[in-house]
Order: sequence, then structure tokens, then C-alpha cells
Amino acid sequence: MTRYALYFAPDAEWWRRGSLWLGRDAASGQQLPQPAITGLDADVQWQLTRDARRYGFHATLKAPFQLADGLTEANLHQALQEFCKEQNNIQIHAPEVQWMGKFLAMRPTGDQTALNEFAFACVSHFDHFRAPMSRAELARRQQMPSSPRQNDLLLEWGYPYTAEEFRFHITLTDRLDAGAVADSLHAAAIQYFTLPEPLIINSIALFTEHQAGADFELLERFSFR
Repeated sequence: MTRYALYFAPDAEWWRRGSLWLGRDAASGQQLPQPAITGLDADVQWQLTRDARRYGFHATLKAPFQLADGLTEANLHQALQEFCKEQNNIQIHAPEVQWMGKFLAMRPTGDQTALNEFAFACVSHFDHFRAPMSRAELARRQQMPSSPRQNDLLLEWGYPYTAEEFRFHITLTDRLDAGAVADSLHAAAIQYFTLPEPLIINSIALFTEHQAGADFELLERFSFR
């Protein structure tokens, strides 16, 4: 069944660069040539960004969900338009490439209060669109390592990394083992994503996965105000 997700997907140069880094433009569906990294085989680079590429260049606001009974994609579009009219831009002055566990991600620096509040507003405001998880899916997710608080959040919101557990990030790689390959990717990502313009949160992007395991596609960006 189709799943929807509310993401932040940067536009302009950030989107172009991010899509090239992953090797796919989630808006057009086009496969792209990844930037060459010195000392790293292109096939290895492609493999180490496989899962990140499937989801597209994005930061999660509300994790993928199926629509609740009685609600349609048109209803979700309308709600997003109305919600985004009330939002203000949030500027991230100096995003940095950082490690998040065993994968690389772009993370904000400085005060993140407004960003965190906005992200949780997305989670809560649109939660009535989310169909409850099946018992099988809930059991599968509960098998993953998590704290008691994360398990509570999973039960309440369908995702364990929200509220105070939320960490805004744009995923750049899959899980990496420590070593020369990881070091090469890290150094290359720092250089590649050092851009003069800030990263501006100015819209919510609606993504969709048409069937399990399919690539996520960017359907539309809903601009603020």
C-alpha cells in the first residue's frame, strides 16, 4: 500500500548537490552520476548510499505512514497548504556533516529550539492522517534497539525519534564500518556540502512510496506563507 511522508527537502543548489551526492533526483526520478571521490571506487560509493538514495535527499519531519480510513491524498494536500500558510522560515546558518551513530548526516548547528518545535508540530498536527500500525509492523519495530521513552513515542506517534528524541538530520550515507572508506566519504562530504548560502527551512515536502521497497518520490513542496 502507498505510504506518505512529510519531509524537508532543500531546494535550489542544496537540492541539486544533495541529489547528485545520492545519485538520484527524487522529484524527477532521474538517476544521476555521483561526484567522484578520490580513492573510492564508484561502485562502492553507489552501494554505500543505496538506502539513503531510495528515500531521497531529505530530513524527516513526520515518518512514512499509510493514510487513515476515510482520508485521501487530496485531504492531506489541503491540510498541508493550510498548515504551511501559518509557518515562518527557519534558517540554518552553518549546517555541518557529522556522524550519527554509524552513518553520515548533515546536522544543524546553534540553537535548534524553533526547528525542534516546528518538527513536533508536524508530527502532532498531521497525526490524524496516520493509520494505526498493524500488529506485525509494531512487533517488528519493537524488536529494534530502543529506550523505554522511544518505545512510548513509537506507540503514541508511530515513530520513536520525535519530541525530545528528535534530531534534525539529512542522511548522506548508509551504515559505514570504521576505516579508510568511511574516512574518505566523511572528508569528501565535508568539502562537498560546504556552501556559502544558508540552509533555509521554507517548505514541507510531501513524499510517497507507492509500494513497499519502492523509491520515495517527491510529489510537491508546500511553501510557507
